[in-house]
Amino acid sequence: MSERPQLTGADDTLFHQTSDPMAYTPWSDHRFFDRSVYGVYAPDHSVHILTSMGVYKNMDVLDGFVMAQVHRETQYNQRYSRRLSLDYDRVGLGPLQFDVIEPMKRHRIWLAEGDHPVSFDLEWNAVLPGHLEARHEVRHHGRLVRNYSRFDQFAMSTGWIRIAGQTYDVKDWFSWRDHAWGVRPGVGGYEPNTGALDTADGYLAIYFWFLTEDFGGFIQTQENGAGEMKYLNGVIQSRHGGPDLHVTKVEHDITFEPDTRIYSGLKIRFATDDGQEWEGKAEPLGRGWVFKGSGYNNGYNDERGLGFFRGDYLEEKDAYGITHPEDVVFPDGSIGRPLHREQFARVMVNGKSGQAHCVVQSTGEHKRYGLGGEAGQLPV
Repeated sequence: MSERPQLTGADDTLFHQTSDPMAYTPWSDHRFFDRSVYGVYAPDHSVHILTSMGVYKNMDVLDGFVMAQVHRETQYNQRYSRRLSLDYDRVGLGPLQFDVIEPMKRHRIWLAEGDHPVSFDLEWNAVLPGHLEARHEVRHHGRLVRNYSRFDQFAMSTGWIRIAGQTYDVKDWFSWRDHAWGVRPGVGGYEPNTGALDTADGYLAIYFWFLTEDFGGFIQTQENGAGEMKYLNGVIQSRHGGPDLHVTKVEHDITFEPDTRIYSGLKIRFATDDGQEWEGKAEPLGRGWVFKGSGYNNGYNDERGLGFFRGDYLEEKDAYGITHPEDVVFPDGSIGRPLHREQFARVMVNGKSGQAHCVVQSTGEHKRYGLGGEAGQLPV
């Protein structure tokens, strides 16, 4: 028997794209998602927060997380999950709430105080338009592994953050967000099996998302272990007006921390479609986010990852030791090296200093950089 359709506040708009109400999706894939992520970084790189919420309509799940890092020592993790259909109209999870005040320009992200170490109240103000990436689409043995869209955007945030009893005043801190929707692997509790994903030939991804006083840029590359480019997308946006410049070519030189996959420096050269040549350098600050604390990489205490149904409501919290560049000390005292790591960085682009969310991720063998052939889940 078919259930009775449910109406939400979104149904009171003129933007339906199917004959279904907004609570439903025509996609039958259990992994279908819609997720926003916000990052906010202190200018002195002492404190960072990362927060996100995502909807999985076919799993009846809204889940999210808050991660906070302090002085390269501790990463605090707070994870939340609830039944989506209990309240379709609230983009919130217990104390965590996202409010769009002015679409694509001004948001409020806040986490009420409670029995958890991290709370905040921030106004996120965009400084450049959002950039829609080229679509991400990959098949494996005929199966659609990923098919999603994502846009990215820079902002400055103002308000306050409280971590373990210490309050930090936030005044125009560098911030970014991404918003993605579609189908991606590793969510919803399990991944359909059409044979092992091809990780043996290596994978290297670079996200060079930078902001200077003159320009903002989103550059993303993915290549295999032989250095063959499999994905390239990039745009340079002027903060003083003018057309977007699209990236046509990228070259890179990465320095890694000894015996790790964590980068200590990145040099990147790229060309844009107006004939300009650009040169950038990135120095990572703080520690790479350990995304397992957010629910990625089979996170949560049940190790089922993002998008898994966990009943009406769930909260989890823990903390990781992050004094080592790559080794992570988990709450039980064990030490591991989760693959999904992302970092804040100081950058120089064509002689202009700035800040960046700059990511270098890899799995498998990459001969140029001497990375070994150990297996791992492909980043998503």
